[in-house]
Amino acid sequence: MKMGYPDPSEEMEVLTRAQLMHPIEELEAVISLEEVRALQQEVKQVYVDDTIKRYIVDLANKTRNHPNVYLGASPRGSIALMKAAQAYAFINAREYVLPDDVQYLAPFVFSHRIILKSEAKYDGISTEELVQNILTKIPVPVQRLVK
Repeated sequence: MKMGYPDPSEEMEVLTRAQLMHPIEELEAVISLEEVRALQQEVKQVYVDDTIKRYIVDLANKTRNHPNVYLGASPRGSIALMKAAQAYAFINAREYVLPDDVQYLAPFVFSHRIILKSEAKYDGISTEELVQNILTKIPVPVQRLVK
C-alpha cells in the first residue's frame, strides 16, 4: 500500500492537530490481547493444501531465478505469503486457502522482498509488475483443494 504524502494544507492541519496532543494518545483498544491470540490460533488452522504450498514455492523460486532480479523472495517470504493467504481465507470465512488468495496477495507480500537489478530499475520495471508477470508464468493448481 502506497499512500504518498499529504499536500501542504493537509500537512498544516496535521501539525495543528498534533500540536497539543498526538492522536495516538486518544486511541482505545477495540480487541483484547486474548482475543488477538485466539484469532491467531484460528488462522493457523486454515488448511493449506500441498499443491498450494508448492505453488508458493514455485512463485518464490521464480523470483530468485528471474533475469531482472538481483535478490529474490526468501523462504521467509514464502512463509509470509502462506500465512497471509491463511489470514485472507479466514477473513473471507473459508477454512482453506485458494490459489486466488495466493495470486491476490503475492504482489503485496513479495514486492518489498525483491531487489531488482539496476538495469530493470532503469527500464522502469517495478517489483509489483515483476510479481504480476511471474504469476502469469507459473501454472495455477486446479485440483480439488479441500481436505
